[in-house]
Amino acid sequence: MDELIAGICATRGGFAHRHDFLAAGLQDRHIRLALRSGLLVRLRHGSYTPKVLYDALSPEQQHVLLARAVVDKLGDGVVLSHQTAAILHTGVSYGVDLSTVHVTRLDGRGGRIESGIDHHVGRVLPDDDVCMVEGLPVVVASRAVVESSSLAGVESGMVTASFALRRGLVEIAELEDRMSRHERWPGMLQVRLALRRAEPRCESVGEVRSMYFFATNGLPIPTPQVEFCDADGVFARSDFTWLEHHHVGEFDGLVKYGRLNPHRGDMVGQVLVEEKRREDRIRALDYGVSRWTTEDLGKRRRAQTAERIRSALEQSRRRRRAS
Repeated sequence: MDELIAGICATRGGFAHRHDFLAAGLQDRHIRLALRSGLLVRLRHGSYTPKVLYDALSPEQQHVLLARAVVDKLGDGVVLSHQTAAILHTGVSYGVDLSTVHVTRLDGRGGRIESGIDHHVGRVLPDDDVCMVEGLPVVVASRAVVESSSLAGVESGMVTASFALRRGLVEIAELEDRMSRHERWPGMLQVRLALRRAEPRCESVGEVRSMYFFATNGLPIPTPQVEFCDADGVFARSDFTWLEHHHVGEFDGLVKYGRLNPHRGDMVGQVLVEEKRREDRIRALDYGVSRWTTEDLGKRRRAQTAERIRSALEQSRRRRRAS
């Protein structure tokens, strides 16, 4: 039965509906057995996917698979929008409910939330506001960024806008024009703040969140992705550098030694040794170094993290002045 179920799901690109299984000769008891045995995962009511496939996906990829099942059920009357469209365009997310798929209705029906689907009222959606991404109908990137930011908040909006800009999906002028076109939408203040603070030089969600953290905790705003070199040439690129303070910041404590060298080893021990050498070379240039993790940006630790970084910046600044 394992191969039969996998084959049925493969025909739709990784998922199947209840009627697909019934049409293949299976019964509801077979579906229940597959769920209990861990062969299947329920995406939503009446839609399923092989567990081995689902577990191999990132949370954002799991959300896209759920969106595929939703669009397959709802048909041509909807396009994916808001957070769901933003994820399809950028591949990343922060602070959004991945169990809910956002669609904009094209049939004039009212908005509602049901069965893990947030139906937004589209009325008349211009043709140039819709495109295809991975075979799915979605609102264009500029609209997705503004829609998502208006609902999800500033920090989440910074992540979406930063990656849309970083990946060349939009230009800042497009986002500003889109924002002006929808200035009467609720939540536009947080959209403006998200766009103002977006940083396409950041290479990870954690780095964008760090920029939000600096801004909301009164810390100086650093320069992302500064290269460091010594007598042997360029050897590192930092996540953040406070040039005036002569201080470097690294998110997650994961040093980017070898970021310019694709042949670095993958052994953890070797990486840690290289990390220490890289930091020593940065310190040899009279720079201080601070590190923090996702947990350090959370509510319980953010005040202590801000004070620790602020203190380290001041120490580096004083040391630089004394030298």
